[in-house]
Amino acid sequence: MGEPKLVLRARRVLLEDAEGHLRIEPAIIELRGLRIHAVHTDEATLLRAKPTHDFGDRLIAPAFVDAHTHLALSFLRGADAGEAASGRMVEDLFYRMETRLRPEDVRAFTRMGAYESLLSGVGLVYDHYYHAEAVAEALEEVGLSAVVAPTLQDLSGPGLGQLEAQLDATRSIASSKRLRQRGIFAAVGPHASDTVSAALWQRASELARELEIPLHAHIAQSPQEWSAVVEREGVPPLALLQRLGVLDEAPSSLLAHGLYATRAELESIPRDRVSFAFCPHSQLVFGFPAPVMRWAEMGLSFVVATDCGASNDSLSLQKELRFVAGARSTGISATTEYGTYFEGGAFADPSPVAEARRRAMASVKEQWSTEAVLRRGLSSPGSLHPGFAVGRIEPKALANLIVLDVDHPSLWPGRDLIRALVYSDIAPALHAMFVAGRLIGTPGHFHESVLMSEAYQGSKQEADARLYELLGR
Repeated sequence: MGEPKLVLRARRVLLEDAEGHLRIEPAIIELRGLRIHAVHTDEATLLRAKPTHDFGDRLIAPAFVDAHTHLALSFLRGADAGEAASGRMVEDLFYRMETRLRPEDVRAFTRMGAYESLLSGVGLVYDHYYHAEAVAEALEEVGLSAVVAPTLQDLSGPGLGQLEAQLDATRSIASSKRLRQRGIFAAVGPHASDTVSAALWQRASELARELEIPLHAHIAQSPQEWSAVVEREGVPPLALLQRLGVLDEAPSSLLAHGLYATRAELESIPRDRVSFAFCPHSQLVFGFPAPVMRWAEMGLSFVVATDCGASNDSLSLQKELRFVAGARSTGISATTEYGTYFEGGAFADPSPVAEARRRAMASVKEQWSTEAVLRRGLSSPGSLHPGFAVGRIEPKALANLIVLDVDHPSLWPGRDLIRALVYSDIAPALHAMFVAGRLIGTPGHFHESVLMSEAYQGSKQEADARLYELLGR
């Protein structure tokens, strides 16, 4: 027997034209297994097709991609922001709690994060965490597709006792046909340059090359990391990876944060195989947003992510896009021009501030168009995972799709639906969702059908009980 086939029809489908620009037009989408088999836009096929799902005037678009997250860490949502300001929240709070986690805790907490992701329109996550086989099991149970990077540590951190098991998990997830059929893949996950030795970095990059999967790591995310690596190795974090040849060895690399990386370091990386993960709201809580304007001017590849519920309080990737869309203007109030105006008295001239704003808004303008911003939340370029395509409605791509009710108040009057995918709140308008070719919930009752399901109710009950027990350990 062949793979099961679903046929979707809608009068609004987000596609690409021959020049690569986004457009919305009527289409038939055939799904076979976990991938899109074919897309038809010709009138004859539209008329004679017998769809299994006819969505009428609703919009079918690719589901969002969260390019760096730790779903299980939602169990620490609401942690004291004062600890974040101290710069020691990861070491003093996260690590302290994570050392207590058992695989069954991680599985229960990951399920809750996976449900939150689905309910916000995210179809695929790049998850980096401990007890990774439990993470993969949770994702499979919920139905969220993912690239799972088992966290590797050998110098410090909660993963010290898990190293060999996590390396084995990397191989196991990468080789699992069952997981691939559910849209779950593997990456190699060295944690960060202060918790991973030079020998383990090299071992990780060799494993990535052997398995032909990405390397997914944190890099240059804090002053503490920078200082520890300079003291130990004599060079800063990103320079260490360059010296070890890690970024040249791995087929592709996804590096999260990159706050403490200089222009000289960034100019030396192999740009065709390295992407940075920009986590706007998490970085606003922990310190400051990554210098994405400078990255864009240098031609670096970057995608958008949430990081985790513990540092962000939200796993809505789309909410991150709104910050990205306004990133060009975030530094205006910190300019010399604005400082002079602010201190200049009641009749200070604001025109220099307006000129500074004009320059900022004109900078790398094409990379801040609505379409360009949307792609950072939908697409997974080759430098993330060379093994599959996602974020586009085209043959062979993962069949991760959202269906939006364009008559919902959050999208009304629907004049520019491409812009709405960046700026509007699309979650309430979710009508249906497909992940790895499987229908999630009930069309027309998407949120209610998920939240009222026995699977969700059971997951919530278990997560509550395990969190209560964990806090008492």
